[in-house]
Amino acid sequence: MLAGSLTLLAGCGAPDAPSDAGTDATNDDDASALDVGVDAVALDAPSADAPLIDAYEPDIGPMPVRITVERVTNQHRVVPGAMFGGWGPHLGHLVRAAGDLYWVDDLCDPSVAGDCDVNVNRRVGVFRRDPTGWVQIATIPLANVQQNTATIATETALHTYGVDVVAGRVTECITNLATTTASCTPIAIPTGASANYVGAAVSPAGDRLAWWTNVVDGGGGTFSYVVDYGGGWNGPRAGSIGGYNDFAYAHAGFVEGTSAVTFFGQVVSGLAPDWRFATLLGEADLTSTEPANFTNALVPPIDDTIASTNDLFIDRITRDAHLLARAQSGEVVYYHRPATGPSAGTWSAPTILPPTSFRARFLESEAWIAIVSGPATGGMYVRRFLRSDVIAGEPLDFTRALPEALPIAFGTFVGIYPEADVTQDARVGGLHFCAVGDLGENVVTFFQLE
Repeated sequence: MLAGSLTLLAGCGAPDAPSDAGTDATNDDDASALDVGVDAVALDAPSADAPLIDAYEPDIGPMPVRITVERVTNQHRVVPGAMFGGWGPHLGHLVRAAGDLYWVDDLCDPSVAGDCDVNVNRRVGVFRRDPTGWVQIATIPLANVQQNTATIATETALHTYGVDVVAGRVTECITNLATTTASCTPIAIPTGASANYVGAAVSPAGDRLAWWTNVVDGGGGTFSYVVDYGGGWNGPRAGSIGGYNDFAYAHAGFVEGTSAVTFFGQVVSGLAPDWRFATLLGEADLTSTEPANFTNALVPPIDDTIASTNDLFIDRITRDAHLLARAQSGEVVYYHRPATGPSAGTWSAPTILPPTSFRARFLESEAWIAIVSGPATGGMYVRRFLRSDVIAGEPLDFTRALPEALPIAFGTFVGIYPEADVTQDARVGGLHFCAVGDLGENVVTFFQLE
């Protein structure tokens, strides 16, 4: 058994879908709901006071799984009562470059008075996973950044993006991995007023994207992205979002061998504090100067609505898209879009994935596709699909990947950050993710499933 404490994650501005946080409602009337039938086993959380490396081999599921658990940092940025710890799992942070894993995160020290401020993002910390544990190799001071940052990795550098609210530009901080030095420069493209909810991704061709939304309370917000094909930034590709206030918590997915990109984000309508939440899907072509075209493409479950995002994964092998949304009830809802066949390009009917979870994300490796989730009652569930069981043009077969309750007692996961192709040039090296839970918002924990 492990000894110790736990984790949560940082965010600022409006909390992630305040209307859908902390709800336990279920939708037992929906015929597509899957039975869980597995009980969690408690395991102590890693200590917040000392580095930790440990591993377990619980005898669960069709194949044994080895779990490696490591503490990364206890200075993850959060302001109790003002800045939700689970904000921004779409922002990347866990990335691979030149064979090494890095965690790049917004930091503040809760033991130093005034260091954690909802209006000031003071610095970014860069951590590398070494054989002896996670080591902080760089600190990047930030100027005029209020919101959290997004990070992607190329072969030789880490690229971190945040909105400079004074200059009205996106700041790009580049960490040179050979020297572990960093420098920050503005992207010379104005963001416009009330720019928020930064995000970033890298396409299979190596094109770098950064995006933001311009927030207009009461309606009329826009979404913009810029692209660097290798010779400098182009854009913005800016357009409307169907009359909504903003397009936030955006995930991106790319179709291998094409210039297509799909965005999946949460949209808000109404005037504060009486906001209503939904989601949109946006389609764009990276070779075009046109903005993304947004549609409300997801059919909600019976007697429920889709309120926010969880994840978007486009399989580089099958080119099928797999999506995890969060319903107003708190349910995790799965959708599939085939790349070929009679239903190509059409999103499927909803499938509910119990147990009710605030966060759920896709993981992948050469051998597996997996879904990890943090039940509202605490713990961790994983569904693992062998690559050989994933069939092009068909949704994931959940009868082949029953939920496994892994022995982790971390409370409720409020942020899950996987290693993913969309945030790095390198291929994903395994089923790796970092997480934060509701038992301690300033601690980040790394998990490896083998």
